[in-house]
Amino acid sequence: MKPIYSLLLSGLLALSPLVLAGMDREADHRQLRQLMADASAAINQRDMVRLRSLLAEEFVITMVDQQPMTEAAQLDDYIEKYFVGETAPLKSITVIPEADAPSRFIGDDVAIAHGHSSDIYVLRTGAEVMMPSRWTATLVRQSDGWKIAAFHAGVNPLDNPILAAAQQNLWTMAAAGAVTGALLMLLLMRLFGKRN
Repeated sequence: MKPIYSLLLSGLLALSPLVLAGMDREADHRQLRQLMADASAAINQRDMVRLRSLLAEEFVITMVDQQPMTEAAQLDDYIEKYFVGETAPLKSITVIPEADAPSRFIGDDVAIAHGHSSDIYVLRTGAEVMMPSRWTATLVRQSDGWKIAAFHAGVNPLDNPILAAAQQNLWTMAAAGAVTGALLMLLLMRLFGKRN
């Protein structure tokens, strides 16, 4: 065999594990994208049984209100608190997460991901609020596939639609108070004016 062919063949053989690893990672990326889609659908449909099946044996989830959960039963309590009953503040939520970049693998069976989401909250009153949020996730490969080991979602506490709505309500209440005070002052001035 000519030396040039021999050199090319050894180069190809040396690169083949890297090519195979890249192909394996593409399969992992597909599975992780599917995991994100399945988790989003479970949240949007409030299907806690399905969501629990996507979680690792040991997990920690920090919801957008910064409430941490480490047990499956806490998910049911969360749904009860926010979506069930007459005092629940929400009718529904639709999460629309997107990854900012492909997941990074920090081991054969561990990946980390991060991204953003435009979440739509339907309040008990029927009003809709779009809340931008950011999220990070740690994903682990278990015997039955990739699972969510850790997830953290958060919103900007200084700039979000709920804060803006609360500030608008504050201004509306302040304006109503000022008008009521002015009317009361005029009424009192009239009453006292008639007595003099």
